[in-house]
Amino acid sequence: MNPSIQPSRLTLGFIEAGLTLAGIIAAVTPLVLWTAWSIPVFYIVLSVGSASFLVFIALAKLRGMILQDSGPDTNSIGRDNLSQRRIDWEQKQEDDREVRTRQRSIKGDARRELGFMAGVSSSLFLGAIVLFVAVWALLDYRYG
Repeated sequence: MNPSIQPSRLTLGFIEAGLTLAGIIAAVTPLVLWTAWSIPVFYIVLSVGSASFLVFIALAKLRGMILQDSGPDTNSIGRDNLSQRRIDWEQKQEDDREVRTRQRSIKGDARRELGFMAGVSSSLFLGAIVLFVAVWALLDYRYG
């Protein structure tokens, strides 16, 4: 966070509320334009929608300026940084192998579960058909 600017929770709350309200108005504007019943209403809705877009952009810029990160420069590449990147890359490769084996086991489990669900749903469907046919036969026999 920028040390010269200490944002209060209230200020950020108002900015976020304004962003939310302007975003909702901007999202609803095309729908309301479509249903505008007269030319003046069309232009009023168009101006309010355009203003909400501008307010949204301004509030987003303001929030970005307030919550500006003052972190260290990450573009510098030193010897320690390169060795850490190599270690991270090797760890990622190991993690990828573990993920692939887990994905294979999950795929097998998913196939079994899908087969089980297909069997249950076809059994329920067949049961419903048998029940409806039985009720139809009974009604046809009794009242037909």
